[in-house]
Amino acid sequence: MLLLQAESTARLFDPIRPSHLGFELSEGLVRLLGHVLPAGTASGFADAVRLPELIAGVIKAGYLVSLLFAIFFLLEHLARSDQSRYRSKVFRQDVAYAVFYHGGFYTILIWAGIANALEPRLAFLQINALAGLPVVAHVALYWLLGDFIHYWVHRLEHKWEPLWAIHSVHHVQEEMTFVSTFRMHPLEQLLNNLVMVVPLLIIGVPTQSWFLLVIGLQIFDGAQHSALDWTYGRAYYVLVSPRFHALHHSTDPRHYNGNYGKILSLWDFLFGTGVVAERPARIGVEGLPVPRSLWAQLISPLRILFRRGAEPASGAAEPPPRAATARTVA
Repeated sequence: MLLLQAESTARLFDPIRPSHLGFELSEGLVRLLGHVLPAGTASGFADAVRLPELIAGVIKAGYLVSLLFAIFFLLEHLARSDQSRYRSKVFRQDVAYAVFYHGGFYTILIWAGIANALEPRLAFLQINALAGLPVVAHVALYWLLGDFIHYWVHRLEHKWEPLWAIHSVHHVQEEMTFVSTFRMHPLEQLLNNLVMVVPLLIIGVPTQSWFLLVIGLQIFDGAQHSALDWTYGRAYYVLVSPRFHALHHSTDPRHYNGNYGKILSLWDFLFGTGVVAERPARIGVEGLPVPRSLWAQLISPLRILFRRGAEPASGAAEPPPRAATARTVA
């Protein structure tokens, strides 16, 4: 009886399931285009770009952003934070990044091909002995291994000029919201995907568990980029809190040269890059203008590198990479 009730309840949600909506909308679009395009052209295009999956991905991204918005808008409202930035162009651009990276476009058009090419070459990394561990163990191992790798990659992004040019797209924003975590150059997103996938392969996390990990990370990342001034108390020295990460985005060199952890702040305090201070009044990069359009943000790394190379050694139009050294600020 309970099973039948559960199945009946599940069927109620069928009309709004991303896969169902993706298929229905794709079929409707193909029929519509079929009236103005030669026979078979519309369906061929839909098959080539995997249109149902793309539409379903956009819907999933919409659900994810809506969920995060409901959570953090309410929390920030309760904390009496300034929410006017949700009416800004910056927020709309960050939503566009979220839809691109989590709406299927990036996954299908870019990452899928790269992942398929790398899969046989990374197979040697798989340690199947860990695949049978409980989900909790997978999460704990991933957080330790994945975040340890990310910590050092993040430090390198602030020290090596080509990587800093790409990473600066994320840092130049002068106001953050929970979706600012998605504002990344596609090349940095590729690097982050590799940093995420390699530990998953090593640990042997079943692919069906990846979704839960991703959702958990998005909520965690959303909190870090929100206006919340949480420190997590004594856990500040273990977990990355909103204030901890806000300091990393500060314009003050005493702050931004540290706090590189993504999940665990533990690494920063172990390796001398942990910063403790009040939430910064300003964020961004001094002397580095904010590219206003999405296209300008995509080409800004090239502009930074080529302009630096064309200038005499006596000066630079763009700030240098942020050196990966920091001291704790009281």
